[in-house]
Amino acid sequence: MALSWVVLDFETISGLDVTDVGAWRYAEDPSTEIVCCCYSHGGVGAQTWTPDDPGRGLVEFARDDSCTFIAFNVQFEKAIWRHIMVPQFGFSDVPNERWHDVQAVAAMKVVPQSLDKLASVLKFTHQKGDFRAQDMSKFNKKTGQSLLTPEVREKCYSYCKQDIRAEVEGHDRLGFLPRGERKVWLLNQRVNERGIRLDLTYIEKCQEVVQRASIPLVARFRDLTGLKPSQGEKFKDWIRAQGVEGLDSLAKGLLTEALSDDEEIPGTLFTGGMDFPGPVREALEIRQTIGHESIKKLQRMVDCVSADGRSRGLLQYHGTGPGRSAGRLWQPHNLPKPTFKYEMNALVDALMTGDPQWVEDVIGKPAIECVAAGLRHALVSDPGRVFMSADYAGIQARLVLALAGQMDKAAMLAAGKDVYADMAQAIYRRPIDKEKDPVERQIGKNCVLGLGFQMGAGTFQGKMARDRDIPFCQSCVTAYRKEWAPKVPYVWYGLEDAAAATVHTGRPHEAYGILYAIKDQWLTARLPSGRLMWYYNPQPTRRQAPWDPKELKNGFTYQATKMGQFKTIDAFGGQLTENVIMGMERDIMTKAQLTCEANGLPVVLEVHDEVVVEPLAKDADEKAFHQIMLDTDDWVRSIQVPIAVEGWVGDRYRK
Repeated sequence: MALSWVVLDFETISGLDVTDVGAWRYAEDPSTEIVCCCYSHGGVGAQTWTPDDPGRGLVEFARDDSCTFIAFNVQFEKAIWRHIMVPQFGFSDVPNERWHDVQAVAAMKVVPQSLDKLASVLKFTHQKGDFRAQDMSKFNKKTGQSLLTPEVREKCYSYCKQDIRAEVEGHDRLGFLPRGERKVWLLNQRVNERGIRLDLTYIEKCQEVVQRASIPLVARFRDLTGLKPSQGEKFKDWIRAQGVEGLDSLAKGLLTEALSDDEEIPGTLFTGGMDFPGPVREALEIRQTIGHESIKKLQRMVDCVSADGRSRGLLQYHGTGPGRSAGRLWQPHNLPKPTFKYEMNALVDALMTGDPQWVEDVIGKPAIECVAAGLRHALVSDPGRVFMSADYAGIQARLVLALAGQMDKAAMLAAGKDVYADMAQAIYRRPIDKEKDPVERQIGKNCVLGLGFQMGAGTFQGKMARDRDIPFCQSCVTAYRKEWAPKVPYVWYGLEDAAAATVHTGRPHEAYGILYAIKDQWLTARLPSGRLMWYYNPQPTRRQAPWDPKELKNGFTYQATKMGQFKTIDAFGGQLTENVIMGMERDIMTKAQLTCEANGLPVVLEVHDEVVVEPLAKDADEKAFHQIMLDTDDWVRSIQVPIAVEGWVGDRYRK
């Protein structure tokens, strides 16, 4: 616990929008200026520092090595401090070790990560200020002049002080991070500040390909429909006028399914599509191509690059309930998956010409589709350095089998045997060969990866086997639960019973090494690593027992952010199991990343189960890197998790 602490909050003006470009690019921009910095020492009162009236208090706190600086979303305050307060006003730098983030604790405890929603949910005495200084204090886009009048300044100071009061209350309510989590948060800060280099020339050429390829497509769309591709509602009216019914949405996922022919949709086995008249199909395909999300990412990447060519602030600490990070800004976690196979250097070389016709001649695919496939290759290592990547292969399936004690299947994984073919054999009742039976093996793979968290037949059909009927999907579910991994369902039931009993009685209960307990307004789940997962506002319920609709059993609800809204969630065993497994997976990954950092392997990215480091080329020892990834804690070895990693080395990101 800090001996002395200061809560502070900056208000700024800029020609940039911080939500578009990120804190680090925003803070270094010459147009960005500080309006004020309000702060509270020890939670007492609220003072205001301004560039015109630089009081001494804040100066002394910065010089005091025992004083911790606290903010809500520290990344912004820290970026402003280092890019403006230090070079322009002569303040001492405040190292990461002296910062604490209230938002990080909110993320860890899975309550809202915006100050206004957090204050509302936790019923703070002081709510966030309602004056939108961030809008009123921007520059006039037409004249370039500041809108910050003396009257607006005073309102801005008042607004900022109100935020300080809410942040102080948030800190009092949530406290500091536990020691172990603070190490993870500091790791996240280092990775975000280090950033990752983007090949701006490559991005520019990709944009050129898109721009040139779009011209004839837009013209053809207009010839077919008389519309622009952006006129969504009118386009749907046109589709209906062509005699097509049933296409009520133009969402990307639905269009992919509707337009599919006999080719497999990536990630599914769905092979059926809607029967469209030729002009409608062509218009839909053009609109989907032009509207590809990867096209929007290109400019977002450029906008978020700092002066040194690196993009920062891409990973949100504890962005998911179980603790894994989430992608931010141009979202490195959802780079589009290629829809075709290609050789990376050939694709990059073709796109670097900026010529869509050349791209199509060389690669044999539509130019914009090639840009989407190659978007990930915009991430490059610094000169003299390389990327080393390692991915924990099938880690969630391995963890759930090991936790359940399904050691026969865990042993198969450890021995490198084909568990997907083994699962498929349980479904089809015959030997399955990887080369001869790819469709059947894919079903087996979908079962192994998808059925460990209590997925039912309907959900399995919707996500994994859309071309199959419900009886077949039910046979897959039954084969997994009754024959292939019969011990896994007991994990679902055991965790649900232990968690519900804890909520109903207020006393701790344990199942499969997971200890549930009530802590303040949270249900906590202690993982094998010792780390806690948090469920806010657990409430006891009674629900129908699955084995007898007339019998009631204990259950519970809790609250969490889902699809951008803070909602009440009805807990069930499969979901609790998934949380536990993802939490264990996160603990394995963060341990590996901390070890990488300690051994001179700077982490620049994590994407789901993958860790990417950027060492000097002369120090790139792939074998040593993989050994770090495989060197797990005692708790992992104690439940005999069969860990395996797959990776690559190169100067462009490729996964």
